[in-house]
Amino acid sequence: MQKTIDASKLELKESIVNIRRVAKTVKGGRNMRFSVTVVVGDGEGHVGVGLGKAREIPEAVRKAIEDAKKKLILVPMVGTTIPHKNLGIFGAGRVLLMPGAEGTGVIAGSSVRTVLELAGVKDVRAKSIGSNNAGNMAYATIEGLKGLKTLAEVSRLRGKTREEIVGQSRFASQLEKINAAGEAGEEAAAEEITSEAVVEAIAEEIVEEAVEEAVEEAIAEEIVEEAIEEAIAEEIVEEAIEEAIAEEIVEEAIAEEIIEEVIEEAIAEEIVEEAIEEAVEAEETEAAMEEAEIEEAEEAEEAEAGDGIDDSEGDETNGDD
Repeated sequence: MQKTIDASKLELKESIVNIRRVAKTVKGGRNMRFSVTVVVGDGEGHVGVGLGKAREIPEAVRKAIEDAKKKLILVPMVGTTIPHKNLGIFGAGRVLLMPGAEGTGVIAGSSVRTVLELAGVKDVRAKSIGSNNAGNMAYATIEGLKGLKTLAEVSRLRGKTREEIVGQSRFASQLEKINAAGEAGEEAAAEEITSEAVVEAIAEEIVEEAVEEAVEEAIAEEIVEEAIEEAIAEEIVEEAIEEAIAEEIVEEAIAEEIIEEVIEEAIAEEIVEEAIEEAVEAEETEAAMEEAEIEEAEEAEEAEAGDGIDDSEGDETNGDD
């Protein structure tokens, strides 16, 4: 019985192996939907197959991925291959899985290859000897991987030692291979550690250089900022001086304009006063002339009046005579 695997802790990849359009006949007609088969796996022994149906393909894919994550299994492996030969059966699908030597690769086709690659099996041979339906072949492959057992499991289930199960000589050869693989793994691990140390040292140097460059850039930026601030300050001072000079010029111009206006007003007032004086003089002259004319007229009238009286007196005298 496989334990439930938490899919949220794994970095899973998805691959669609089959998309079919299916129809369900009902009283009102035919309901068309899409059926999608998806395989998910992390390439490190975890794999699962799921089926999803919906009216739209994206929704069907989503359902299939969720279904596959619920059905994840752990594939037992020996190095890069499977422990032994096994036949997986699902419906009419039959898939024979056989272990391969190192460097064999994945010799399989269709959905069987997808399942084995996402499971992380590097060297394996597979043969489909039943239905060629992609869904059935994928599920048959999963069933074949489920039925695999390691030597430790078999010895525990049968209550025997590993030597008793595989034989002393065979077990010794397998043990030698495992030890050799372990030594190679240790050497590879040591090389990886050394390379990691070198990479870390290089990374530290790069970081230090980057820090130094960053400090230099920061200092250069500060110098540039100070120069910019000084230039701005100088420009502000120059602008202030120019504004002060402009204000003085404006004030002088305004003062000159005011003086000119005052002078013009004074000249205008003098002109007005002169005009008023001339007008008064002209009025006085006219009044004097009018008075003189009136006096002359009165004198002339008086003279005429005197002449008339004398004539009348002379006539009266003549009559008496």
